[in-house]
Amino acid sequence: MSDTLEQNKSSKNVKEVDLKPLYARSVINSLSAGMVNPFMGAYAVKLGASSSDMGWFQSSSNLSNNIMQVLWGRLSDRLKRRIPFIVLGGLIVSTVYVPMIFVTRAYQLIILLAVQALLGSMSIPTWAALIGDLVPSAKLGRANASINLWVSIGGLVATLMSGILMIIIGGTFQEMLFIPLTVATVFGIISALVMLRIKEKKNHEKLDLKRRIASDMFGLLKQAKKSPEFVKYCYVEGFFEFFMSMAWPLISITQVTVLNASVLQLALLSVVQTFFTIIFQGWAGRRTDVLGRKPLLVFFRFALITVPIAYALSPNIDVLIVISVFWGIAFALGQASMFAYLLDIAPEEYRGGFIAVFNLVIGVTTFFGSLVAGYLSNYLIALFGLVTGLQIVYLISTIGRTIGATLYLTLKETLKK
Repeated sequence: MSDTLEQNKSSKNVKEVDLKPLYARSVINSLSAGMVNPFMGAYAVKLGASSSDMGWFQSSSNLSNNIMQVLWGRLSDRLKRRIPFIVLGGLIVSTVYVPMIFVTRAYQLIILLAVQALLGSMSIPTWAALIGDLVPSAKLGRANASINLWVSIGGLVATLMSGILMIIIGGTFQEMLFIPLTVATVFGIISALVMLRIKEKKNHEKLDLKRRIASDMFGLLKQAKKSPEFVKYCYVEGFFEFFMSMAWPLISITQVTVLNASVLQLALLSVVQTFFTIIFQGWAGRRTDVLGRKPLLVFFRFALITVPIAYALSPNIDVLIVISVFWGIAFALGQASMFAYLLDIAPEEYRGGFIAVFNLVIGVTTFFGSLVAGYLSNYLIALFGLVTGLQIVYLISTIGRTIGATLYLTLKETLKK
């Protein structure tokens, strides 16, 4: 009983002292990303990107965002430091927004996004590991849901403001994005610097990183193989993500070229989904910690089967905006359950490294999924026309997602009641 009381007391102290910068960083960073991220696909299409270009647009960012995470995650585990990686990664992501203002070709934007993802990826496994370090397992679902709630609020406000600003500014799509990209840069820098308020314990252990980092990398992979639950989760996620990512290069083309969506409609599509994610975020977190991770994971993946179907058959963008209400609820459940499940199966001493390995698996599978879809749709569009060519690839994505979603039924529940 005394141990439990002490743990609860410790958790409260951590929350009071350490979690406030996490919430602040989450909100400000989401303001930065929300200003521009929902419009990047449309930006590429407006710059003349073909479906194969959009394949590279998605796949290069996916791979770049994940390929270095194993190194960053394991390095942070060895150094027992998270904050320097989060701060530096955030600063890099923010400053790369600046040259995006001046691009004139789609391939230039694609390269910048890949560089941004590659160098900024150091903050991803370390951010997840930091949350795992600070929050007890029994409260991960609720804590993650709470953080995601503020992320969603920040993103919603920023996207709506950005859409309105772009309409007021007018002109070319590039001219419309000038102020949003500038604001995204400023907010991103602030969100990175906020993390300096968290004081980590100094690691006095002497490490020969040059000699040990390579062996650590192989050791991490060997350790991951010893965890059957982690390996299976990687397989299941990898399969589903491959077919899920096949739809990604087509979505912006469908929105802009097929459905002729305006900037405001694109903003509303993102805002409506985010709004309902916000509403159900707390409820989803509580369900994750009560019902378990697996039921919500299964529902989330089956819900995503509707995305390629909707984009293939929707007569206008307004229909997608209405359907996004359902997607927003599904994403609330998915965000809470996926993160908690991953942290449950990652050993504490390897947490950053395991998260990075998982993200690498996802990065590789989504790289090939998006790239295959981009070139396949190019070929099919030449044969059958724009709409039919896109619909065939959406159908393939739907079938693959359905098979992949059933695989989640084979996962074991990780919540210890």
